[in-house]
Amino acid sequence: MPHTEAESISATPNVPLPQQLPRPIRRAVSRKQKATAADGSSTTQPATVIDKAVFLRKFTENALLQVKEGNHEEYSKLVKVFLYSQRETNTTPEQYVLDVTPWISAVSANVSALDISYRELVSAILYSDWVAAPDDKFVHRYSTLILQIVSAHPAWVLQTMSALVRWFVYGAQASEVAIAPAVHDRLHALLEQVYRAIPTCGASMAAAITDAHPFRTAKANIQVLFLQNVLRTLDYAIGLRREVLHTVLNRIIHVDVEVQIEVEDLPSADEDDEDNGPNFGTADDEGIFEFEEDEVDNPVPVDSEEEEEEEEEDEEEDSDGDDDDSDSGSDISNTSKLGKIKFSAKRVVAKLDAIMSTLFTWLEQHSQADPLTQEMPEATSQLFLVFLELFNTVVLPTFKSRYTQFFVFYLCSKDPQYADLFSGTMMGVVGDPVRSNTPGQASVHTKVAAASYLSSFVSRARFLDGQNVRTVMGILVGWACTYLEWQEQLQRDAEEESKRRQPHPWAKTYAQAAAATNAAGRLRNSSSSSLTADFERHAVFYAVTQAIIYMFCFRWRDMAQAPEGGAIVETELANLRWCNEISGIQRVVFSKLNPLRACSSAIAHQFAHVASQTNFMFCHAVLQQNRRTVSDTNEQNDSDTLSQSNLLRTELESFFPFDPMLLPISRQFIDDIYLQWQEVGEEASTDDEEEDNNSELNDEVEVVDQMVAMSISPARPL
Repeated sequence: MPHTEAESISATPNVPLPQQLPRPIRRAVSRKQKATAADGSSTTQPATVIDKAVFLRKFTENALLQVKEGNHEEYSKLVKVFLYSQRETNTTPEQYVLDVTPWISAVSANVSALDISYRELVSAILYSDWVAAPDDKFVHRYSTLILQIVSAHPAWVLQTMSALVRWFVYGAQASEVAIAPAVHDRLHALLEQVYRAIPTCGASMAAAITDAHPFRTAKANIQVLFLQNVLRTLDYAIGLRREVLHTVLNRIIHVDVEVQIEVEDLPSADEDDEDNGPNFGTADDEGIFEFEEDEVDNPVPVDSEEEEEEEEEDEEEDSDGDDDDSDSGSDISNTSKLGKIKFSAKRVVAKLDAIMSTLFTWLEQHSQADPLTQEMPEATSQLFLVFLELFNTVVLPTFKSRYTQFFVFYLCSKDPQYADLFSGTMMGVVGDPVRSNTPGQASVHTKVAAASYLSSFVSRARFLDGQNVRTVMGILVGWACTYLEWQEQLQRDAEEESKRRQPHPWAKTYAQAAAATNAAGRLRNSSSSSLTADFERHAVFYAVTQAIIYMFCFRWRDMAQAPEGGAIVETELANLRWCNEISGIQRVVFSKLNPLRACSSAIAHQFAHVASQTNFMFCHAVLQQNRRTVSDTNEQNDSDTLSQSNLLRTELESFFPFDPMLLPISRQFIDDIYLQWQEVGEEASTDDEEEDNNSELNDEVEVVDQMVAMSISPARPL
């Protein structure tokens, strides 16, 4: 039981006592003291017992004053009272509560003196394991003391935030799980009080969260605990959402990119085709349209130190092997190495899945429509705007993000206005087709990425209706046609200028004629490529064109009508009526810029297949001509040199931002709003049929194998 404040000093065995007490504290009294009663008679009273609370308060005051005089003896004793760590002391939590409780009031009475000179004492108070104490009353008193300190001295705000944020990962150990919820409740109660009491503490809180964020190699449970508590702070610290979420998304992307790095270490499909796995297809196999039906096993999150040690031992054994081993021994070593890489990739995937599912859970809680109006509240709309801004600054410029971007996909499903804002923002990044090189605009790489995000979003978002799809398609087709008109105009202007600069027969000298001829030649050379295939010069045009044909492959049903205006019958596609928004696609595809040569080969072939099956257009001849042209070019060029054009084409072939979500837990938030690939002539299946089909898929297909086949990592910027 905690001591009462009226107990005598001698009844406090564990409290450090001063060797010399201030004289005013001990006033002399006799064993029996006379007192006068109301009737004038004389009585006796017992000796006065020194009040413990007064004594501790005076001792604390005296210890603080002695520090100013250079004497730290009593101050050191006071600091030791609050030094406590459950892992570094044999003192039980119950005994800690008994020892410290009497001192809380003493320090609280002297809180105005706790300036920067008393760093040791304040640090001991802040970094003590008080929040995990078993007594709620003690925790309340202690948190009140911290609030008083930080309110009286704002200089302690940053250190206070750092001391509190470190408890975000409490519960990662098995011994901490039982009381972790109570600890986090106490922690956030104090954080909210500090945030409301000190309006300027937001920057310190954000800085503390950033500094304390676990590194990307930390275990999954630590990452999840920290993220859960960070997101919980945003429920009351709304003003910090932009800055804190920026840090959160950055950290998620680091783990996301690590997944891609692990996957890139795996042998290619061509190298492993015969021995190590199924053939996922080449660029000509329409592969990106076929993989999404595969189910994945739940990756096993293995983070134990024992298994890490086993991995290190295995690596040492491999390194000690004889260099002159036979081919069979080399094959075994390569197989073992491949297994370790896949095992490591699976652990990272499991960690990413846990982090992403935590973020999705928080978003789901904060994106509920009003039950009466069925509209999103203003707070949710403001939150979406924050995430949209962070998408532009954090996700869009990132080269190897595989799953992080699905947070904006999920939010857009909550309100049609959100989807419109996202589409409009991406179209704004792509920019004006004529003034695409105006200073201050996004880089070419960012514009290409924006076009890819827009097309992948529209193609995969089941929640978008046909009108929205047609609107976006009409804007992109109009952009491409305007770009072609601009290039054609530049070509005509160049030809007219070239004719104007031709040497006249009456030129006075040969030098004048030669100068005019050279000038005209330079003008022709600088502009003659305006209407020829140039992957580097027309990068954004090719990205927009790929966006158009990619969207057509997925959403052609939203752009067509049956001959008599009824529903489309998949087996009767000969005489479909097409919307006006896509009337310019033929001009774009058959233009001199030859976009089908620059676009992803898989997408180009799939578009040719779908377009011919639906009688929209026939462009197989263009693909055959492009194949011959590419073959001739490869024979002439050095295979070891990669031009900017080849780098761009690599990017266009590999970047599909909203390819199927394969994370087992996180995909539960996406599956219902995600449009799966549907072949031409295939009737859409019901939800029950999809579930039945999914349950019958091959259970041996691994998530890492899926990612190898469907890598979306774009190339580096041009």
